[in-house]
Amino acid sequence: MPMPSPLHFLFLLLLAPAPAASSSFSLDFFPAAAAQLALSGGSNATAAAISMPFPGARVQYRAPIAAGLAFSTYFAFALPASAASSLAFFLTPSAAARREPPALAVAFSARHVRVLLAGRAACQAHYSPTRKAIHAWIDYNATLHLRLSAAGATNHPTLTPPLLSCPLDLSPVLRRGPVLAGFRTPSGNCTLFSWAFHAAPYRMHSQPLNPANLLTTPPPPEPDRVAGRRYSPWGAAVSLLFAAACGAMLTFFLLFLWYTVTARRPVTPVDPSDVAYQKIVLVGVKDDAATAANDGAANK
Repeated sequence: MPMPSPLHFLFLLLLAPAPAASSSFSLDFFPAAAAQLALSGGSNATAAAISMPFPGARVQYRAPIAAGLAFSTYFAFALPASAASSLAFFLTPSAAARREPPALAVAFSARHVRVLLAGRAACQAHYSPTRKAIHAWIDYNATLHLRLSAAGATNHPTLTPPLLSCPLDLSPVLRRGPVLAGFRTPSGNCTLFSWAFHAAPYRMHSQPLNPANLLTTPPPPEPDRVAGRRYSPWGAAVSLLFAAACGAMLTFFLLFLWYTVTARRPVTPVDPSDVAYQKIVLVGVKDDAATAANDGAANK
């Protein structure tokens, strides 16, 4: 039987489908995770964010995601104050054409947020404009819940009540296979600071992602306290003297306590005496002596 050639193995590897990426990821500092993102339309990575300055700019997770039937995502972004500004989070099958409207899009403007299914509006809500960074949570479990919070880009926001709750059936899209997730802007001048995504293989009571561990800038290096600590012989001597003094005081206290307990003599209780003192009265002693004297005189 002839052995297959190396070209045959290479041909099989090329025909094999690429495995889907992990269903969860966290991009808290984009320059360190730029290899996981596909930037197009003029998007570029800056020191601590993704800048989308031109209309049509797009940021997409490079590998398809096994989204499952429930997912939760968190991201922080900034929009200009103009009414025409817009940034949309999208989720679409990996086999769909790029020009087709995404299966799910959550579009943010300066005052409104809309949920679009294949380009058609499903629900929308109004929120107050802000110049700070906007932190958004999207939690889907047969119902899409959207939460918004305004805070600094590097601050950790608090979880707020849902701004929008919309029942949606995304199971036909999510069951079809891996999906593509990302952001696009038709207006430009948008900035993306952080992004995290978590998917569940089945429907469950999922909690929104907690951005407490997401930082838009790398944490400052902690000082090496162990390496900077110096050895001092005087400190060691003082520690030994203090320990010896404490030991001597403890020993003295124990000896004093032992001597106090053992040197105490037992005291026997004394019962009250049963002897009673009474007054003795002699009656008739004088008369008997006089009678005896008289009898003696008579006999003479």
